[in-house]
Amino acid sequence: MRRTVVLTALVALALPVRAAQADDDYRPFRRGTILPSFSLGGSFSRNYGGSLLVGAGASYFVAGGFAVGLHLRNVTTFYSQYFKEQVGPDIFAKIPTNEFSLTPSLLWVIYRGERVAPYLSFGVGPVFLNKQRGVMGQWTIGPGVMFRAGGSLWLDLGIGLGMRFTKDRCQEAYNYLDPITDYACGFTWGFRAGLVFGLGGRRQASPPSQPSPPAQYTPPPASSYPAPAQPVPNASPPPTPAAPVEAPPEGPPQPTPPPTPVETPSPANPPAATPPPAATPTETSPVPPPGENLPVPPPA
Repeated sequence: MRRTVVLTALVALALPVRAAQADDDYRPFRRGTILPSFSLGGSFSRNYGGSLLVGAGASYFVAGGFAVGLHLRNVTTFYSQYFKEQVGPDIFAKIPTNEFSLTPSLLWVIYRGERVAPYLSFGVGPVFLNKQRGVMGQWTIGPGVMFRAGGSLWLDLGIGLGMRFTKDRCQEAYNYLDPITDYACGFTWGFRAGLVFGLGGRRQASPPSQPSPPAQYTPPPASSYPAPAQPVPNASPPPTPAAPVEAPPEGPPQPTPPPTPVETPSPANPPAATPPPAATPTETSPVPPPGENLPVPPPA
């Protein structure tokens, strides 16, 4: 039996590897989701009576579909009158009628559907008995299915399988039932039902958006006009700066020459003869033909 418990624990610890691969941002029970739960169950036996199970807990998803949690459970047993008469009042006074368990658990949601989500849970923890019957351990495995009831509310239906350990401690707690201790310390199973609320960590279901393709750049059509001429830098050498004009050396002022005397005409110094004006042909003067001289009229 111990080998079975160890093997089950190893399988449960290997679940995060696959759960992390299924992590995403739009399916239920993604990373960061808190899953409070309320459980209600019971059992019935024709000869021994029945029991009522009430539980509550919470699980936190550390990866998509994989959560760790803590669950509290209280089981109250109602024994039949037939059983009381069979064991007698002295023995019945030692039989615990209430069991309280504190169970750390692992939860693996196998399929994270929007409407249906099958899962597998595993837990191990202490069980406290009333009437001073001591403390023992218990492991449980619970396959089940969650159905969406609306929004973040889920209906949880499953089967609980479990067993108490160690066998010596269990037999010591139930020694008043000898030789039928297998009833309390053997393998047990039962149906489970409850309500589950998924809080936070979940977004609306929508397919992942595809990245838009990069925009294609289309160059503008070439113009029929020739490209404008680029200015050509002037290759002529820069002009040589003109030499500064030197001021004339300062010296004494030059004497002004005397005016030229005007000579008065006299018999000894007659004025210069003025050449006679050239005869200008008029309209009435005859013009000699080419090669001939004009006749000079006689003096009057």
